[in-house]
Amino acid sequence: MSTSQLSRFCFRKSMLATSLLAALYQTSAFAADSGTHPTASNDAQQDMAEEMLVTAPAPVLKAGSSHSLSAQDLQNKGANDFGSIMRYEPLISATGASGGSGNGKSGFDRGGYTGYNIRGLESNRVGIDVDGIPQPDATGRSYASRAGLNTFGIGRDYIDPYMYGSVEIQSGATPTDQANASIGGNVSFQPKSADDYLRQGKETYFGYQSDYDSSDRSWHNGVTGAAGDETLRGIFVYSRRDGQQTRNNSGTIGAYPANWHSDALLASGIWQPNDAHKLTGTVDFYHKANHTHYDAWNSAGSAIIGKAEQTSQTRRWGASLKDEWTPMNDWLDSASTKIYYQHTEAHDRTYMPDSTTLAMETVYSNYDTDTWGIQNTLAKTLGRHDLSAGFNASTSKTQRPFEQSPVPSIFSEIMQPEADSRGYTLGAFAQDQINFDADGHLFAIIPGVRVIHQSMKPDNLSSLTTNSSVLDEADVATLYSKNADTQWLPSLTLQYDLTPSLMTYLQYKRGAQFPNASQLYGSWNLGSSYAGSAQYALIGNSELKTETSDNLEWGMKGDVAEGVTLRTALFYNSYKNFIAYTRYRRADNPDKFVNVPSNIYTSYQAENRDKAFIYGGEISAKFNFGTWFEQVDGLSATLAYGYTEGKSKSRYMGDKYIDLDSVAPMKAIVGVAWDDPAKRYGTALTATFVKGKRATATSRESYLNSGSAIANSSTEYMRVPGYGLLDWTAYWRVAKHVRINGGVYNITDRKYWDYLNSRTQEESTNQDAYEKALAVMPGRSWQLGVNVDF
Repeated sequence: MSTSQLSRFCFRKSMLATSLLAALYQTSAFAADSGTHPTASNDAQQDMAEEMLVTAPAPVLKAGSSHSLSAQDLQNKGANDFGSIMRYEPLISATGASGGSGNGKSGFDRGGYTGYNIRGLESNRVGIDVDGIPQPDATGRSYASRAGLNTFGIGRDYIDPYMYGSVEIQSGATPTDQANASIGGNVSFQPKSADDYLRQGKETYFGYQSDYDSSDRSWHNGVTGAAGDETLRGIFVYSRRDGQQTRNNSGTIGAYPANWHSDALLASGIWQPNDAHKLTGTVDFYHKANHTHYDAWNSAGSAIIGKAEQTSQTRRWGASLKDEWTPMNDWLDSASTKIYYQHTEAHDRTYMPDSTTLAMETVYSNYDTDTWGIQNTLAKTLGRHDLSAGFNASTSKTQRPFEQSPVPSIFSEIMQPEADSRGYTLGAFAQDQINFDADGHLFAIIPGVRVIHQSMKPDNLSSLTTNSSVLDEADVATLYSKNADTQWLPSLTLQYDLTPSLMTYLQYKRGAQFPNASQLYGSWNLGSSYAGSAQYALIGNSELKTETSDNLEWGMKGDVAEGVTLRTALFYNSYKNFIAYTRYRRADNPDKFVNVPSNIYTSYQAENRDKAFIYGGEISAKFNFGTWFEQVDGLSATLAYGYTEGKSKSRYMGDKYIDLDSVAPMKAIVGVAWDDPAKRYGTALTATFVKGKRATATSRESYLNSGSAIANSSTEYMRVPGYGLLDWTAYWRVAKHVRINGGVYNITDRKYWDYLNSRTQEESTNQDAYEKALAVMPGRSWQLGVNVDF
């Protein structure tokens, strides 16, 4: 049946206003509820579902590859850390290094997760935020010279999954209205809120969760309490975890011992004096301590020279204040303004043998950041136009203290990996969704643009000259200076509602990734002078350009038919100005050494060296068989599949497009589940299949840049074999307020490696054999937990 433009626009205006109040800003917990809260009892869920049927609007379909994981989704899949959150995502994985491994890390670098890989881009090219507050970049490994390219010393894991009500995932370049712009996507952790648990007639909530995971023998205990009314309400969340090293399944060399614990706290209060204003204040804290020891190797990787003992401390605390104003007048429908502060610390203390003298030394490697910011978003509907605009601003201070004790010899000196720095970012966006009635179907054209300006400058440059007899602050100041750039990022989306619950879209987005402190000011060996004309160093580059991308995507999402939910996309992305390192010799390239200290004869300098492209597709679908056959109400199946290909090429003479090693192999997830219609019990069996792949090595990092064509690399990496895994999970509500849940993972005890974490594994030295064994993923493991909620 056709709908007139006038009535459709009136409906859309009402729907937008309701969505802004209920979905985007969670304005009132006492109007409508989704009925999917992670710890609510069954009868409470039924009450909330009934309320939703009366007042909640139909779901708003939005173009783009974005989706959300609820707290219940995370618990159902056994997600208890930074990596397992993405357990069943087809084109998303967590990257990192095994504890004690030297593959992708140095003797004093911590193991663990460094970031996320989305559609072939990873780590700092993928944004991570907590309630909109960006998390620090992973630190580069300048002290590893060119071997440290695309590896990281300190990662981005400041997360305890229990603290969050949902995880919002955006694949591809971030959308126009996203303040934290990245070319690879964004993962946003949304803290729990009192509005998730309270509603009209229920003014208190208490929940307790306890879990055990056999893979690292970890215990988790979490408490959530909420109370309040329509005007004033709040929530308190506490989580404690204690565990050991994650067991591998190598059968030869077990994971190195570790003992860790973490504490996380969240307190949030909401004051809503009337329907137009809602003020939310939030403070949160996270701390994790890890103690481990592992083998230390000589530089040739042929022999173990001793033991290294490491203590790592990770801390993050933040505070924010958000005002949500919904005047719904002739000028403005809604406005959201948020101010925030965040401090992070990553401190590693490693007692280890010196690789040259074999004497024991202590290495202190620290990374501290402070960030202040403001974000604002405005929305207004005028006729067929859904207008939105906003601005954001932030300033940050980064410090990278580094010290060796006792003071090492000139052959063992490791300079501070990067200069301290200060920077600021300014951004603004405008977007217009122009709606049309196309014979009863909604068609929209959505032009938008975001402008971003980033400026960064080095600070405390004298810290880079510590223990050097040939380098002073003036030398470093000549080399490192301010970097600033402005990028305009247009976007255009065409979307069409095939049905009220199914849409298709075609989308173009421009993306940008500004250079970070490690790339601009990362240094190694700059103050050394022990090798004469063979002296070399790794040098950052203050003149780096911004990496950019052009992203084209077609997709479809929504309900294909009753009982069938679909999310699919095909994409092609091209990239320019990828940052990597280029080798120069003073004799061949004197123009590159104008500002380089005279003691350096060979440099590995950060440059905008490569261009690349990535294309692929993904599909996720769920089938609820009970929709068609009443006898199997509760039976469902899921299917997810992801495929990507990508290649890059440098500007070097004679170079060609070579496979991007950061592009993961094909992956498929197939599952079948049974959920009792009353949600008293349920079970699921999920299979994951990953194709094998060997990364292609290049000689770009060793290219002499002396006028001859680049040669093919003779290095061959390990072929990471394909694998299949089978997981079983189940839950049972044994009483009104008590639920038991658990699972068995890798039921067949399959021995396998993760491609993204083992792709550059070689197999030539004794150390390589150890690294290969350490990188084997966990074998069969199980989890068991209980939830109590009132």
